Amino acid sequence: MKIETLINLTNGELLNSPYISEVTSFTDNVDEVRRGSCFFVKEKEDIKKAVDNGAYAIVSTEYENIIDKEIAWIKCDDINKAIISIFKYENLNNKVYICDDITREIIEKMNLDKNLVVLKTYEDLLFSLNFPKKILLSSNSDIFNLFSKQENLKTKEINLSQITIFKSKYLDNEINLPYVYKDNFAKAVNFFETNNLKFSFEFELDRFKPIFVDYKFRKVGYGESEKVLITGIKNDRYFFDELNYLIENTKHAKTVIINEYNKNILNESFNFAMCVDCEVELGEYDETKLFEN
Repeated sequence: MKIETLINLTNGELLNSPYISEVTSFTDNVDEVRRGSCFFVKEKEDIKKAVDNGAYAIVSTEYENIIDKEIAWIKCDDINKAIISIFKYENLNNKVYICDDITREIIEKMNLDKNLVVLKTYEDLLFSLNFPKKILLSSNSDIFNLFSKQENLKTKEINLSQITIFKSKYLDNEINLPYVYKDNFAKAVNFFETNNLKFSFEFELDRFKPIFVDYKFRKVGYGESEKVLITGIKNDRYFFDELNYLIENTKHAKTVIINEYNKNILNESFNFAMCVDCEVELGEYDETKLFEN
């Protein structure tokens, strides 16, 4: 990107007359600065390192001490607005695929393709600028509404069957996917196949994730206990589907729902505990007794 364009997009003020005329990459992480980078300043202490690492432009909200007159020093009013403006300019002709949060997590966990960029935060906008050929995906409405071209993920018929509460089978693959997310998984598979992206069936979600524990709440191996904490659950639009799924599949077991205010229920007998918007402190093993007879 030409320096003149960079100045216009950031609504910035050029503080010097640089020798360089363009930048080739963008970052706000000083450790990722390389020769040709445009560096967006978050911490003033990083500026010297960015220059030493080869930055061609320094963008800051303050007047900075110009320690290298050959590169561009640009002052702007708002770093985030500057990044959004650059992002929109660079993606005028690109589209974004839109999905819900769970489908996005499944895709993230399955993905093996460097051309897929998932946009969750404004830092991701900056990251995506460094990929000339990319497929963009987001579940964040504040982000995908920056695009004039949007496409919702489409589903497909898939041969998915339930093995246990926490595992399913797709074709010949046993996967760590609760069957309640069948529709989300179908969209993910169709997305990867339609766009010829590399992916793996070896993944595990952070949501509806089982942790098997012993009577002292120490983590044990999968299936090695009759007590299971189901973690990563949130009280959101997916909750009641997950709750109904759990109840339907645990009719002959004692199932409890806990939150930050009723964890004392865990002191009672249970088989499955769905942890909603809370974490449970796990017990620790006494290493001094591990090798005792």
